[in-house]
Amino acid sequence: MSGPWVGIDAGASGTKIVVRGADLPSGRELRRLSVDQEAALIAWIRALAPTGIGTTGAGGAAWAKRLQPEFPTRFLEEFQAWANGAALLLEMAEFRIERPYLVVSVGTGTSAIAVTEGPAERAGGCALGGGTLRGLGQLLLGTSDHDEISSLASRGNRFGIDLEIADLYPDIPRGFTASNFGGNQVIEALPQRPEDLAQALTVLVGENISILCAAIAGGRGIHDIVFGGGTLRDNPACWESIERMAQVRGFNPISLPEGEYAGAEGALLAVRKAGPPSAG
Repeated sequence: MSGPWVGIDAGASGTKIVVRGADLPSGRELRRLSVDQEAALIAWIRALAPTGIGTTGAGGAAWAKRLQPEFPTRFLEEFQAWANGAALLLEMAEFRIERPYLVVSVGTGTSAIAVTEGPAERAGGCALGGGTLRGLGQLLLGTSDHDEISSLASRGNRFGIDLEIADLYPDIPRGFTASNFGGNQVIEALPQRPEDLAQALTVLVGENISILCAAIAGGRGIHDIVFGGGTLRDNPACWESIERMAQVRGFNPISLPEGEYAGAEGALLAVRKAGPPSAG
């Protein structure tokens, strides 16, 4: 029996891995490793004895060079990998959307990818993302841990830290931000609960990513925007802010199931379709 197929998305702050093979309990395994777990990843791959490996992401080319002497490996450009992997995950989740649509990778930073009938194309992006949450989380909250920041944000109340449009125009429903961190509680330097700061920070990132992506989609006549990436994992406050801002602008935001693995799925799909490359 041949070994499984492996997809690796090596990002700036973490490595996402997808394994597919008939001998796996569910036919598929997902794994997430930090960037400093290189030895553990190589040991795991050796134990798998894969038929082929696809790599992508900022560190994908370096991983391909590192693995090729021992394993048959191919590198796929990141935006095409994300487009292909997102399409597969949408199909697995039985989402039916027509091209063109926008795929947004909310990772350390954010990239928006236009998926049309031709090759995937990076349509824009910004420097806001999970790196922003971790960096400002460390400064404001004393933690850069994604899960801790997300948990705090889900229990917070940002009103008073953020200046809401409703603070200026009482007839406007709450939830729409006039100025992130521009509320009276900040200006008056009142003590802040960590939960409230975490929510204000998370909403700052989510809202502005959503506003930017809506503008990119609108400029291309695109209605459906598919959001994925590790920043959205178990992060309801971030997703709710993205969803709200996209919907109010008339777009259809979709939360991609298992969206942080889109790049790895796309890399695996590419190497599997091409057949096992030659080692070395």
